[in-house]
Amino acid sequence: MTASPAATGDGGRLAVVLGPSDDLRAEIFVRGWPPRGVGAVRLGGTLTGPRCRWASTLPVVVRLASAAAASDAALARAVLTEPSYWTPELPNLYRLEANLVDGERTLATFDLPVGLRRLGVRGRSFWLDGRRWVPRGIGLAAGACRLSLLREGSLAAAVVDPELELCAEADEIGVPIIGLLPESGDAANPGEALARITAWAPHPSVVLAVMPLGAGTALAAAVGAAIRPVQGTLLLGQAVDGSLPPPTHVAEGVACLVVRLAANVLPDGAWRARAPKLPLVAWREDGGDATTGRRGCDRLQAELAAWGLADGAAHPAWEWAGYVVS
Repeated sequence: MTASPAATGDGGRLAVVLGPSDDLRAEIFVRGWPPRGVGAVRLGGTLTGPRCRWASTLPVVVRLASAAAASDAALARAVLTEPSYWTPELPNLYRLEANLVDGERTLATFDLPVGLRRLGVRGRSFWLDGRRWVPRGIGLAAGACRLSLLREGSLAAAVVDPELELCAEADEIGVPIIGLLPESGDAANPGEALARITAWAPHPSVVLAVMPLGAGTALAAAVGAAIRPVQGTLLLGQAVDGSLPPPTHVAEGVACLVVRLAANVLPDGAWRARAPKLPLVAWREDGGDATTGRRGCDRLQAELAAWGLADGAAHPAWEWAGYVVS
């Protein structure tokens, strides 16, 4: 998990990264960059929690301990025993209160929620908190996201350029967000994509950042390289046209493909045998909304299962990693 919140004081920047972790212990590293022109600084503070809207847990307070740091930043470390991780079912959050100090002068203070999310890829699947996770989502305009309904349906929200207020609310409620980079405009360059993904990365609800259709391999590779220091466990996806054969090359840094399909369309048959060996999320135009999205995802899953057996195989060669309808 990575965070770069605004600070109060003379400025500065903070990043929070989940280090080695398991069910019994988690290491959290906090790095603070001072304003320009300021030399060596120290970083201190506390991590308090967890708190969760849907469960009650006795909170603990852990102090940040100074650690070795680069010349341009301060580094601190906290160790949590029996940590509570963020999942959609139990969206646990901690409170980080930190100070950047230059001698006796406090340069900046930070007060922010932190979600510890264990999200990654194994083979063709997503894994969240130690188990296979198959997201099912609905494509929505940001203003149409009724998060309470999405949570009731165990649905993710796929949103173009989600606002940070929506992400913060999803953090609390426990609704995964698939953040879509806009298909046109400044987001087509790595700098703008980096700015957006840097803003999303502190939010444990934002699980995927997806490059749009038409973004070439070179752009995807550039974005993948640029976001590496800030993305934490946020995964980068690339949208591709499922009516065409699968791409022969996937850019380094892209963790999954989002296979876009028009209404009532199934993927090109070449996907059965030549699909890239990474998670594939099927996304089809379906006309659904938050109340019908789960049924739409189930219908898409059933049709794709039948499509996978169309060549006479006893079982599909691989399984889809997720389903989205819109």
